[in-house]
Amino acid sequence: MKTGLPFRRPRPLWFVALLTTFVLVLPAPAQTGQLAPGVRGLATRAPKNMKIDGDLAEFKDAFCTPVEYFSFDAKTLRNRAVQFFYLWDDEAFYAGLRTLDEAPANFADDNHLWEGDAVEWYFDTRQDENFRSQAWPTNANPGAVHCYWTGLKGTNIQGRFCLRPGYLNAIPKIMIEVGARRTRRGMEVEFKLPWANFPDFKPKLNEVIALDAELCYSDGGPRIFRTFAYGSPLSVQQPANLGKIQLVEKLAPSLWKACGPVITPVRCDTAWTQNSRPQITGYMAIPPNHAEQIGVIWRNGHVTGDLRSGVPARRRAVAERPGRARHVSFVRHCL
Repeated sequence: MKTGLPFRRPRPLWFVALLTTFVLVLPAPAQTGQLAPGVRGLATRAPKNMKIDGDLAEFKDAFCTPVEYFSFDAKTLRNRAVQFFYLWDDEAFYAGLRTLDEAPANFADDNHLWEGDAVEWYFDTRQDENFRSQAWPTNANPGAVHCYWTGLKGTNIQGRFCLRPGYLNAIPKIMIEVGARRTRRGMEVEFKLPWANFPDFKPKLNEVIALDAELCYSDGGPRIFRTFAYGSPLSVQQPANLGKIQLVEKLAPSLWKACGPVITPVRCDTAWTQNSRPQITGYMAIPPNHAEQIGVIWRNGHVTGDLRSGVPARRRAVAERPGRARHVSFVRHCL
């Protein structure tokens, strides 16, 4: 039996193009940056004197991937929307996490952090034929690691880190740091992974590595949900599922096109029953912190976007047919 509930169909290419024309109509001077083939995301250079204390102020210009912005249930959204941030320098790779969470908790022991609120982290720095292999290496110090980090022990703020069981020799765990703090509506967590744990890798501008960032949700109990910034549960089996990430100086307009699917993910819905001409509703997640660079360029070339730091915003557009947007509005959910 059919219902009037929205049905999530494959995204019509013309409608996705309507929502994402900002990556296609840049002025010629902006079309100068180069990314390596297959790159899907970036890590921007970290500011000096990084401090791992849970305060994401240092991540204000970092590349960001918004995740789980599209629930239409208010309670679900208040416990699912997150932002991952990525930075690098000559010393380490840094990840930041900002969450909406009404009941942050991780009651797991120190060796099973994925059983509560935590990040499951997949990271591959290898620069040879083993890069993004079909199985996680089991030898010591291979240049790739599957690990976990959290800012909680029970309901208390405490940074914790562990390696995947069966792969405990993946890295020597040199100077790894996790810092966290509570916010009004959730948590902020920072993770520092020094390059010293990958002795065969030399960080430099435009180098390409691979990663996936998975968030495990507990809603105050054991894990009940998980989501991925780049991949899927296949990342657990094989590094080949990780996204290629390029180390860059800063986020530039010329880099938007390759990174659009993760920096501004899109959802399109078509209702099964409509009392008008067929309409498709599209939603685009808007990342924070890039107010001077990222907006949405509509057909008239006008750039709009509310990208206040800490406010995950999504843009809604309803279209009757190619080339005609009938309604545009922001829906904001505060972190």
